[in-house]
This record gives sequence, C-alpha cells and structure tokens, in this order.
Amino acid sequence: MKRVLLVLGALVLAIVGAVVWQRSAEPPSRYVVLQHADASELWRSGDPETPLVRQVARELATRGSLSLDKLREDGAIVVTTIDAKAQSGAAAAIRERAEGRSGLVAVDPARGDVKAYAPGEDPAVDRAGGVVKQPGSVFFPFSAAAALQEGKALDQGDPERAVRVAQRAGVPEYADVEGTRTKLLDGPDGGLRPLDLASGYATFAAEGVHRDAHFVTHVTDVHGATLYQALDTPQSAFDRDPVRGKEIANQVNEVLRNDPACGNDLWTACRASEPAQVRHAWFAAATPQLSVAVFIGGDEAGGAVDAGLPKAVWETFLQKLRP
Repeated sequence: MKRVLLVLGALVLAIVGAVVWQRSAEPPSRYVVLQHADASELWRSGDPETPLVRQVARELATRGSLSLDKLREDGAIVVTTIDAKAQSGAAAAIRERAEGRSGLVAVDPARGDVKAYAPGEDPAVDRAGGVVKQPGSVFFPFSAAAALQEGKALDQGDPERAVRVAQRAGVPEYADVEGTRTKLLDGPDGGLRPLDLASGYATFAAEGVHRDAHFVTHVTDVHGATLYQALDTPQSAFDRDPVRGKEIANQVNEVLRNDPACGNDLWTACRASEPAQVRHAWFAAATPQLSVAVFIGGDEAGGAVDAGLPKAVWETFLQKLRP
C-alpha cells in the first residue's frame, strides 16, 4: 500500500509539474504600443481608447488594412507623427483658456504629419475630428482660390468651385465621424472638422502643394519587420500646373498674411471667426512649418461662446511650444 501511495504521489507531482511547465511555456501577453514621433510611449493596448487612438485605428484600417485587434495577436509598435511637446501643449492650452471646450489640430505642411490632436476634455465630444461645423469666414482662402482660378476678384468665388478647391486642398468629400460616414461641406450650410481645416491651411502654407494629413509613420512587428509605411504623395492642389498652383496659393497667402488676426507677419496665413457671441468659433493659422486649426463649441447644449477664444487658445499653444 505504501508503495502504491508513493507511486500515486509521484504521478500527481508529475502532472502538476507538467501543467506548471506548460503555463510557463505559453507566449507572453502581446501588446500594441503607440509611440510619439520621438519613440516615447503614447498608448498601449489595455489603456482606455482616446479620440486620438481611434483616429490612428481608422487610418491603419483604411490605408494599411490593419486592425488593432489583429496587431494585438502578435504584438506591434505603431510609430505616430504626434510630437509629445506639441500634444501636451495643445491639451494644456485648451484646459487653461477654454475650460476644455475646444479642439486643436496641428499639421506639418511639408509632410502632412499631424503633430498635435487635442479633442478637448469632454470624453463624449471629440472637438478635433468628431464635430462637423460650418466654417464661416475661415473658409475664405478656398473661396479666394476658386475666384483666382476663374480670373475673378477674391470675393467672387463660386461656392461649388470653392468646395472642389477645398477637397483638393485636404478636405475629404466624406469622413468617418465617430463611426458615421458623413459628407463634408454638403450645401450652403455644410461643415468640416478642425482636422480638415488644419490640413487645408497647410496646403496654402506649402505654396499649393497638398500632402494628406496622417497620424502614422510606420508599423513594425515585435521582431522589427515593417508591416506598414506611410507614403509621401504630394499633389498640386490649385492647378494642374504646379507653377500656376503656387501663384494662386501665394496670392491668397498675401491677403491672409495681412489679416489683423495674425498680429504679426511671421505667419503665412491667418483667419478668425467674425467677432461676435456665437455658438461655435474658429481660428486657423499656418507657416511652412506648422498649420494650426482651433475650434470652440460643438455641443448643442452649450451657450454662446466668445469668437476670440480660439485665437487665445492658439496663442497659448504657441507659448507652450517655445523652448
């Protein structure tokens, strides 16, 4: 009997040991890690998904046929275009000047890289890419470019042509807005997103050359193999002839540069909403290095806002970027 018990005990120990060995031999948990442009960590799977993460996921799905769930199976590193300092500065500017009720997007005109994407502090409203609002006076550059294409005065641009100009400059005809396919600039009261406005102004700052705004530089697996690489596809936005397109862009830039909204001549283009108490307001400004669009408002329950607040957010954002 004692021998039988010893044999049974040894068998139990062997089974337990085998189970423990099998568990230890299982592969470690895999993660998808999003990095800032400087390789510092921005997000990893398991963390709450922010509006920025959802924008990255949409881009990977549409441009790279990749999903975060699929990447999570084996592990991957997604290197984004987001500048860590610009991102934190944008969030701070919104918090300090607009009580979180603002969205800010900054784009590099020379590359199309989205450097900052700050949606505000309300988790239910993405004010950087989840609101579609009528742009008002900040749409002027596109109307002016349309007028120049037809040889007319800057204030006589055809509205339908202006929409086509905006689409060539970076405003998509349709956009995924919080999971809903939405037509932008749809009719006289049609709207766009801060993301689109920043991309469009970037085209003017780049002298008429458009590059698609994007969030991802490249994706690698855990072994370093490239799974996706963003492509640079510059296009002349305002005319098939790049020389003529550059002329149109610079003529519009000259008008925008003299806009009192800029406050100085360092910015290639500036435009603000008309001074008033309104339900939403805009500000956009661009140089060859950075195009910034700021929006405030966006929730139907909110009251009137000061049209000067977006510019105040922009000014604070610039202060945060200084060394």
